[in-house]
Amino acid sequence: MSNRAKAPMIIDRIPEKHCEGPFWGNSVLGAVLYVQGKQLCFSLDHSSLWEMRETLPDTPKACFQEILKNQEKYLRGDTDYVVATDIFSYATGRTKLPGLGLKITLPEKIISFYAETDIQNAVTRMKLKLRGDRLLTGQIWLDSCENVFCLSFEGAKEKEITLEASGWELDNPRLRALKDWNYKKCQWEEYQSGFCMLQEFSGTQTAVLTAEQLISQDKLKYVITMDTCESSHRKSLQKSLQIRLREYIADLKGQYYRHCRDWNAYWEGFDIMIPNERLQQAFDTEMYKLYCNERENSSPVTLQGVWNPDSRMPAWFGDLHNDLNVQSCYWPAFKTGNAKLARPYIRYYARAMKRFHLRAEKLFGIEGAIHVPTMMAPDGTGAASEWCFWNTLLGPELFVATDFCWFYEYTRDCEILREEIYPFLLGVARLYKGIAIRKEDGMLHISFTCSPEIFKDGKMLVGDDATFTIATLHYLLKKIAEYASVLKLEAEEWAAFEEELVPVAVTDKGYPIFPDIEVFESHRHFCQLFPIYPLCEEAHSQLAEKSLDTAISQGFTEFAAFSFPYLSIMASRCSRGNMARTMLEIYCMAFRSRNTFTVNGDPYQNGVIKVADTNAGEDSDAFTLESGFFIPTALCEMFVHRAKDKVWLAAGIPEEWKWAECRGLAIEGNHRVSIIIEDYVICSAALTAGCDETLTLIAGEKARIGSVYRNGEKIEYSRDNTNNTSPCKENICTINVKKGDVLLIQFQKEHSL
Repeated sequence: MSNRAKAPMIIDRIPEKHCEGPFWGNSVLGAVLYVQGKQLCFSLDHSSLWEMRETLPDTPKACFQEILKNQEKYLRGDTDYVVATDIFSYATGRTKLPGLGLKITLPEKIISFYAETDIQNAVTRMKLKLRGDRLLTGQIWLDSCENVFCLSFEGAKEKEITLEASGWELDNPRLRALKDWNYKKCQWEEYQSGFCMLQEFSGTQTAVLTAEQLISQDKLKYVITMDTCESSHRKSLQKSLQIRLREYIADLKGQYYRHCRDWNAYWEGFDIMIPNERLQQAFDTEMYKLYCNERENSSPVTLQGVWNPDSRMPAWFGDLHNDLNVQSCYWPAFKTGNAKLARPYIRYYARAMKRFHLRAEKLFGIEGAIHVPTMMAPDGTGAASEWCFWNTLLGPELFVATDFCWFYEYTRDCEILREEIYPFLLGVARLYKGIAIRKEDGMLHISFTCSPEIFKDGKMLVGDDATFTIATLHYLLKKIAEYASVLKLEAEEWAAFEEELVPVAVTDKGYPIFPDIEVFESHRHFCQLFPIYPLCEEAHSQLAEKSLDTAISQGFTEFAAFSFPYLSIMASRCSRGNMARTMLEIYCMAFRSRNTFTVNGDPYQNGVIKVADTNAGEDSDAFTLESGFFIPTALCEMFVHRAKDKVWLAAGIPEEWKWAECRGLAIEGNHRVSIIIEDYVICSAALTAGCDETLTLIAGEKARIGSVYRNGEKIEYSRDNTNNTSPCKENICTINVKKGDVLLIQFQKEHSL
């Protein structure tokens, strides 16, 4: 597969809201364009814009044992057992801050708007029709390698266009928290070729935004940069940014070339091609968003990433939300062979372990354990309020620990395993071993667990041994034993804990929510399906089928945006390609704003889910990234996925797709896979091994393997179909691979998928 041309992202209506205009990012800076009258308005965000002060004492109201004895009072928000703060209507402490405002004032009002973003090179070209039949053209790009935002315009003279930075409008009711925290208005300094704006925040920090103007022939060009520092260093930062911009302008063509080259290098490593225009464009757009937000040497991805609006506080505090909201932001990076983009996530959480240990000591009284808040700032402290209800629940550390395992599974980086991953897993295991209770059956049980976000009688549903908790804990304990062997360490303690831990409950309906509570209503997270994905312990079995059927039999009324693409993944792992496609189609049709940001609910009245409370949604500027990131993840799963030692090829491809192709997708073991489908038939599959192991490759029931080649030489292979649900052996091959081996599997063409 060549590096194909990607369809541009086109916006041909005037974007009046933050969720309607083109956007750019490089994981540190992010920008979104919208229009007000004759102004082009930009929300310019920086990853370090955080309010990091906590307004309440760093002490939980009750320890875990006291909460266990008074669960009803805790769940009601009794202030003797949990910090009672109305965190979602008023920010009490740590939160991501809004972006800063940039405004370009044009000679006349904009009456027609056209923006075409070349996502291959991350460059947008615009045509603006102004009142009076004036035409203004422009080009915008945010440098991939430098924190510089570049804009150029043709069709207007120098003094007809003005650029200014607005800072935070503290009288805006949606920025009330900033005013209550005594934030000050920005300071402005203008000089011959540009200006500098200083915006203080968080008590001791200052954001420094600097702009330079360049007049070249009939073009007006602006270059803008922003960084943050301790307020005492703001003058030196201001000077260094001015120097940097002038150096940048002197090599503007070279900088543009390096920008495009970096984006092209990203796209070169992976691809899919499918005969579905909507899903093809969605894959490309979401992978564009991914690289806008994730880089190897940046920060972990927050809820809105680098696209927080300038006119409101970020939705849900814009935090690191430690459940599927953060976890699934990295799935497409892993699946497309870009695991290195998850490096900041692992690094930041590993560095925060000291704080996680302190949390576990204060809340649970267990030394060396790790407890992670649900809502988190980048340093490991709780967002909003340190000890509020959401930040005292069990579970977030299990989501994070699963990601830590994924990072090793997709990189096989033993140094990071030793220094960061393994210590983190041990800390999580210590927490759950410390609170485990031995019951009459002789097994160890975990109390006060939950399965986000299931409520009953207006309260979070909690109980013993939630399927999510027990399944994930078994998975982590197995991984600890496996990784200890890799690192030549002892792990008998954790193997014994895993042996005594109560097994995952299974009923005739599949996986229940709790051992004694079946799925009883439509809900969002499907965490009872965790063993199927992302733990990847179960696939293509009666248990997986029953569990999926039970979930969808409750209907879609309580679903959120990401529920549909999450079910797409489950469908692929049950060989339901048509369902996998349909779930993605529903998401794309019903839950995307004009610029493809996620819509939280059903504000456009598609009638897909029940309209109630927050599920009614906002069509303006409240969005999160993970829902869209599910799309490339699910499409990758359609082509290839793994459960234990078995790898399924094209198991989730819809029956009407006559052709499809993928290149460079990744599975656990750091193996890379490419597949070609023609005339409804899987023609060939190639696998480049990332480690030494034995793999069983399984294609669709109607597929027939012809020949297998290792490093160019034809080889014999086993047709072991142990534990395979298919009675056929001709679609299976079991092969021993060594790191670096290149396998080519050719299929007989007379059989269809």
